[in-house]
Amino acid sequence: MKRNSQWTLLLATSMVSFMSTIDASIVNIAVPQLSRDLHAPMNEAEWVVSVYLVLICVLLIFFGKLSDQIGRIKIFQTGTLIFVAGSLGCGLSVNLPMMLVMRIVQAIGASMTMATNFGIITQIFPSNRHGVALGVNSSFVQVGNIMGPGLGGLILATLSWHFIFFINVPIGLIAFFFGHKIFPKEARTTQKISMDYPGYLAYVFAIISFFVAIYWGQAVGFMKPEIIILFLLAAACTAAFILRENHTEKPLLDLHIFKNAGFSIGVITAMLVFAVSYFNNMIMPYYLQETLKYSSAIAGVILMAIPLLNIFSAPIGGMIGDHIGAEKVSLIALVIFLIPETIFMLIQPSWGIVWLVLGLMLYGLANGTFQNNPMIMGNAGKQYQGIAGSIAALARNLGMSIGLSLSTSLLYFGISQKAGRRVTTYPAQHPDWFIYGMHFSYGFAFALIVSALILLIALVWQKNRKKTLSL
Repeated sequence: MKRNSQWTLLLATSMVSFMSTIDASIVNIAVPQLSRDLHAPMNEAEWVVSVYLVLICVLLIFFGKLSDQIGRIKIFQTGTLIFVAGSLGCGLSVNLPMMLVMRIVQAIGASMTMATNFGIITQIFPSNRHGVALGVNSSFVQVGNIMGPGLGGLILATLSWHFIFFINVPIGLIAFFFGHKIFPKEARTTQKISMDYPGYLAYVFAIISFFVAIYWGQAVGFMKPEIIILFLLAAACTAAFILRENHTEKPLLDLHIFKNAGFSIGVITAMLVFAVSYFNNMIMPYYLQETLKYSSAIAGVILMAIPLLNIFSAPIGGMIGDHIGAEKVSLIALVIFLIPETIFMLIQPSWGIVWLVLGLMLYGLANGTFQNNPMIMGNAGKQYQGIAGSIAALARNLGMSIGLSLSTSLLYFGISQKAGRRVTTYPAQHPDWFIYGMHFSYGFAFALIVSALILLIALVWQKNRKKTLSL
């Protein structure tokens, strides 16, 4: 395939990656307006965010396995159209039930594209250019993840929340027709579709019970018997899934892929980094609009500091990774991450906006430089590229889902600790309580980055040691 065609295909897949990822975060800032316009309580309106993320986690492995059997491009293109239809339906929604149904349609389409885009890219590009190609795609994915609150704020300042969804329709259709014209034609398959349905059901119950426990636990407390039972059910289903996959002839997920330390650590560190990104998505809009009293438009412009730096640093990180290795580049990124996390952990309103913008810019630089996709895909064998792409997307969405619940739980736990009573809303009369909760939450985010850093140091040391011994 010619280089021009390769880059056009990369653009088509990356545009869809951007849309499906941004829709996981852009809705956060619109939840108050959705709550008012759809006549739904705030806690129910937040389902619009969580339903999308959780369903993607449920479906990714299924579509990854299916794409290995019937073709990644077919799944990707079909998913693009389903996502566009769901976006249109979300924009036209007049009540919460309709919105939730359309978000489910969106999530089905998004999971189909997320499960296949990495596999398509590694199939199209030669191995010596995987780093830069996945780096470009990574910049779209990461910008989509962190650009949500900023872009959402700008849209809400000039238009209604409906356009948060409508904007996907023309972009999605353009990406689909790009792909239809240029994607290589896949051979028709006559093989019978094989799926480990008992294993998949165990996986589904594990994911759903885990997230129901987290979201319900936020409302009623995590020590309630029903919440503990749900966590135990999630653990039991996970154990059943692992047991099933290790003892079935055609597993849904070949667990041998995790024997590669580079792959496993790539998945874990990606999940940790995406979890930390949601601390910004959930906490920074409150800090800018409620504590510093900026309008949604100005808050949106300030939050754009992250994606602006991310756009440039991701492909550059990919190019450097092609020469020195994705793990080493990611190690440098994690060290940079510590600087903005320290700023967010200590910042006070009296510091001025310059320190916050500096922290956001450094965060964008580190986030783009972190090469999670090349690290994961580069450590998976050729036979695992399809399912590896699904696992990479699953790690990202699990990270975002965990970050969504963890950041708000820690924030309100810190606020409640300062207040001496249970608080689950912004303490308008006591902004110092919020600052305390924010610092508490970011302290945990700092610890997550340190954990990822320790894992990558161990991996790089192990790889260097093997090189030395082989000389």
